[in-house]
Amino acid sequence: MKKRKLNLKHLGISMIAIIVVFSLVFLFLHPFASTKQAPKPKAKKTTEKTTQQKVSFVAVGDNLIHERVFNYAKSQSSNNTYNFKPVYQHVKPYISKKDLAYVNQETIIGGDELGIQGYPDFNSPSQLADDLIDTGFNLVNGATNHSYDQGLNAVFNTCKLWRTKPNVLFAGLYDSQEDRDHIRTIEKNGIKFSFLAYTFGVNQEPKARYRQYLKDVQNYPYFIGTLDKEKIKQDVAKAKQESDFVIVSAHFGKENSSELGESQIEYAQFFADLDVDLVVGNHSHIVQPVNWLEHNGHQTLVVYSLGNFVSTMDNVDNQLEGMLSLDFIKDNNTYSIENVTYTPLINHYNANVVTIYPLKNYNNDLLLQHDILKNDPSCLQQFQEKIKSIVPDGVKINM
Repeated sequence: MKKRKLNLKHLGISMIAIIVVFSLVFLFLHPFASTKQAPKPKAKKTTEKTTQQKVSFVAVGDNLIHERVFNYAKSQSSNNTYNFKPVYQHVKPYISKKDLAYVNQETIIGGDELGIQGYPDFNSPSQLADDLIDTGFNLVNGATNHSYDQGLNAVFNTCKLWRTKPNVLFAGLYDSQEDRDHIRTIEKNGIKFSFLAYTFGVNQEPKARYRQYLKDVQNYPYFIGTLDKEKIKQDVAKAKQESDFVIVSAHFGKENSSELGESQIEYAQFFADLDVDLVVGNHSHIVQPVNWLEHNGHQTLVVYSLGNFVSTMDNVDNQLEGMLSLDFIKDNNTYSIENVTYTPLINHYNANVVTIYPLKNYNNDLLLQHDILKNDPSCLQQFQEKIKSIVPDGVKINM
């Protein structure tokens, strides 16, 4: 009996040893068997499209057609008419590629039959409209202090002219109450825009013409958009119902001043309080600051003045100009202005040419050919410092 118990004991030990050996062999051959995870299911490809939409925009300053400007355009035409394309050729690549492009048409295009004139009572050639369109502009302001230079007939003529340009929004001058009440809207890339335009008034000289202007305003109160706050409130409210973004052109401030006037500051905040998205100011003929204003969490970008676009004004400061570009972004129910860039320009002219260059492409050889700037060789450096002083952080300067 004793011997049997011993054999069973040895047998048990042997069996345990065999089990241990087999277990070690299994673990050696399959070292990760106990930790291996089941394969993850493949991610499903999303069929949901991106919701972000973008519209590119550019704005320039006052298109001021002095006699030397239209005479140069006439010299560039082969059939004794006008060709303004060479005036804009160096900046056209920046403008033509944008979805929306704004210009302040400072001088009225009132009908060639009234006679083409320069300063002080302007009337610009009708060919100018087509050449602006060729450059890429499709938002045109007509409400300026020169709107009434040739009287009411010229106002009605320019309205008819721009109405024949179906891809352009022309605002600020109107030839009927129905026309005045119609908010200018345009849609690009699925985003809707409204374009409004206002001026502080018109020139008060000569006095006889200004008296006639006051009579015409009484008889035809619709023909010019002025800085009437009650009317502006109505316009903006209607525009916001029709569009995703509201752009305002504001002809205000003091001529030949880089300083902001009280009325500019007042109206800029007024537009911001109405939740306008972008205000493009003009009239000063000299570049002025760019600012963001806020109202109840809504941001309004205000460009007080981009100076001139083309002219033959003879002050050094009139030759420095601005071109502002940005993107309007719509992302579901979120709206924003992004990628704001300021590109300084130079208004270049002499006896043989009138044209515009980006400051970054303007060299000393060109400077010495400029009727005004050749007398101030340090002006280009001063221009660079000036731009830095008026452009806020967060806005790229392209120079």
